[in-house]
Amino acid sequence: MMRRLRVAVLDSKYLGDAARFEREQAAVDAFGGQLCLFNLKTEEEIISQASDFDVLLCCGNPPITRRVLERYKGLAVIRYGIGVNSVDLQAAVEYGKLICNSPGFCVEELVMHASALILASLRNVAYYNQRIKAGQWPKAKGPVPRRLSGLTVGLFGFGASARPLADVFIQGFHSRCIVCDPCVSREEAAERGAELVDFETLLRESDVLSIHAPLIPDTRHVFNRDAFRKMKPGALLVNVARGGLVREPDLIEALRAGEIGGAALDVLETEPMLPDNPLKDMDNVILTPHSGFFGREAIETGHEIAAMLIGRLAEGRIVRRNVVNPEVLEALEGYTAE
Repeated sequence: MMRRLRVAVLDSKYLGDAARFEREQAAVDAFGGQLCLFNLKTEEEIISQASDFDVLLCCGNPPITRRVLERYKGLAVIRYGIGVNSVDLQAAVEYGKLICNSPGFCVEELVMHASALILASLRNVAYYNQRIKAGQWPKAKGPVPRRLSGLTVGLFGFGASARPLADVFIQGFHSRCIVCDPCVSREEAAERGAELVDFETLLRESDVLSIHAPLIPDTRHVFNRDAFRKMKPGALLVNVARGGLVREPDLIEALRAGEIGGAALDVLETEPMLPDNPLKDMDNVILTPHSGFFGREAIETGHEIAAMLIGRLAEGRIVRRNVVNPEVLEALEGYTAE
């Protein structure tokens, strides 16, 4: 029996004109349901306008807090992205709410973005660009670049985006690649030509250290003052994961003190960036506005996944690989996990 689900997109304007919801609308129409587009930003707005919907879709990071979940009468929250740090997962389990994400929707985009940040940093692209636009011609000036074939690229986390990034640097530039991930075996790392190491070794031996791990209690601020002091003085820190993995004041101090060579960041602890953030004035820092996921194909894939999940829920089916909190599955009556 098909369920006539009422579906709300909480932040439909998050991606501006890049987002189209035709696929979701078609999925809803197939079972006679309803799709409503909102632009809700606060707990109060979500509670007052979306609590009665069966499914909530989140393009960005609207606050799915304990207070929101306590009052939410529906079944599921679906994120177009991967991270769910704006969702109170403990409360979701307590209240029996299904939390789903879209793993793998932007792997190629993240690999491209991390590669771009690394190459732009190592080849002084931002440095040259800024000075040429200021009327200078800094030929053969600035930090002297090194070949990637002589560098060690370290990856913190070795999941969907990190593995093809390792391929880029191992196969494309003949770099040594070391990885730190408690969920990965030495054999799995070796299959990609990488070496599995502990965190201390990752810090000590990486010339480029790129972060690809989720933000969980164990990883929050894992890159802190102590970690930076153990890194090479010229090392480059790259983060396309979540800003909370890096303790930002410690990073700023490490950059000022020359404890590391530079940083290339797509994510920050506070977004949008605060006007007085010192990172924006540092020549050895490249910043992008949490856009590593952004791309035409990634957006289309996100819509496809959301439409698929809506259709499955209408049929009484749950796609297990998209469920972030599987603890709630047994308590959901009338649904089959597959």
